[in-house]
Amino acid sequence: MTERILVATDGSASGNRAVDCAAELSNKLGRGLSIVHVYLHGRPAAEMMQLARSEQLYEQVAPAQDLTPRGQPANFLGLFASATEEREKANAILAIGETILNWAEHRAKDAGAQDVVTHLSAGDYADGILKTAELENAGMIVIGRRGLGQVREILMGSVSQKVLHHAACTVVVT
Repeated sequence: MTERILVATDGSASGNRAVDCAAELSNKLGRGLSIVHVYLHGRPAAEMMQLARSEQLYEQVAPAQDLTPRGQPANFLGLFASATEEREKANAILAIGETILNWAEHRAKDAGAQDVVTHLSAGDYADGILKTAELENAGMIVIGRRGLGQVREILMGSVSQKVLHHAACTVVVT
């Protein structure tokens, strides 16, 4: 079985560059392309909504725009209301992730990528990428050097560094 190329994207400009690079490699090397997006878990609600607005996803997550925590519930009704908010937040995260994957898939196919498959993952970002690479028998991982977080804009992202240091295959950082 031919090793696949795995590209990780978070929908950022850096993630889009990684998708473009991976699609070109897929086309030229004749390898299948797997695209992974790891959920935006644990992100502050305001940052998640800023992402949604900046990536033109606002309409899809508008029903979940009230994502700010309301403190500890005082009773079971409060606990249920809190669970509903968490469900709305989870639905928004899924909508964002699925949209990012759909856009990346179309972008890759338009660039000539072969045998494109997508994966949505949860958990630690780097671990999700590494696990998907193993699952897909990836011979190469393509990843952007910076993600969406403010801290990651200062240096090479911690996710990129962790993938670079722990991957069992070639890693291309764009």
